[in-house]
Amino acid sequence: MPFEAIGILHWNDYSETRPKPFDVVEPDFIARCAQVHEEAGFDRLLIANSAHRPDSLPLATWAAAATTRIKFMLAHRPGFIAPTMAARMFAMLDRMSAGPDGQGRAGVHIITGGDDAEMEADGDFLTKDVRYRRSAEYVDVMRRVWQSDAPFDHEGEFYRARGAFAHVRPGGGAVPIFWGGSSEWAIAQGAKVADVFAFPGFAPEVVQPLAADVLARAATHGRRPDLLVSVKVLVGASKADAWDRARGLLEELSAEVVDNGRAPTLPGESRAAAIARVLAQAEQDSFDGRMWTGISRVPTGRATIPCVIGSVDEVMDTLMAYHACGITRFILSGYEPEADARMIGRLLIPRLREGVEGMAQQVF
Repeated sequence: MPFEAIGILHWNDYSETRPKPFDVVEPDFIARCAQVHEEAGFDRLLIANSAHRPDSLPLATWAAAATTRIKFMLAHRPGFIAPTMAARMFAMLDRMSAGPDGQGRAGVHIITGGDDAEMEADGDFLTKDVRYRRSAEYVDVMRRVWQSDAPFDHEGEFYRARGAFAHVRPGGGAVPIFWGGSSEWAIAQGAKVADVFAFPGFAPEVVQPLAADVLARAATHGRRPDLLVSVKVLVGASKADAWDRARGLLEELSAEVVDNGRAPTLPGESRAAAIARVLAQAEQDSFDGRMWTGISRVPTGRATIPCVIGSVDEVMDTLMAYHACGITRFILSGYEPEADARMIGRLLIPRLREGVEGMAQQVF
């Protein structure tokens, strides 16, 4: 159960608190941000996917050429290309990106898609339960391509192939499969095929029973996947530092929504008073358990994820609560791609690595 710290790589210098148009592509930023994460001690980078995002493979290829060690977690949606072709694509990236140790750096995060309407934007009209069955078969076919020394035939519910084969296969024999979700379908199918099962940033008490369910079901298939959770953090060298930054972000966002009319001034209200009103509304009752929701309560019109906030000790307390649920891999991100990667690398990753690996030694 290896520890991994995983960052997030976007195609431009975008932040929920400092947006940039989605159609802007910044190759220099992609390379630089990947390098920053590598230098900060991250082990892997997630490149997300959706019906409207750029494909993850070109981004990973560009970032791999700019780095030497950091690995990748490419979000990939089954159903749009053949699994045999996908297997060859990821195998080639894995071999081309091999690090100093000779090991490839590719990883595939299977994204089945929970939103039917979004899937329809790419022409996929299957229901969610069927999509998850298709994803599991897709993974099975990819693994056969990666591991077969000779051409093989496949006849399944969703895919049929004759003489499937790849001249170039992953250096380690396979590319690791990440799989995410919390629904019954996600867990039932992921327990069969996932090397790493990923959970959204639910509170530890919500993750714990889901993690236990995944491990119990995987055990019936003779498997034991690693577990991963995605956590947004706002950490400071001290509690005061973290909250000073949080307050600054809220003030900036409050001014933004007053000025752009999303939270317009009331009759007779000054701009300053309107900003103060929006700020107060965001700050009131802004905790949901361990998660600070203040930043997601400002009506910017953008998806803004709540976070774990506080000093290093306070944030570590929450991260180790996830580890107590069996989590050993963490997607850690903040609100500024490069600056927060450096801060997380300096303040959190060494302690988290020590804590996770230290507890593993005690257990084994």
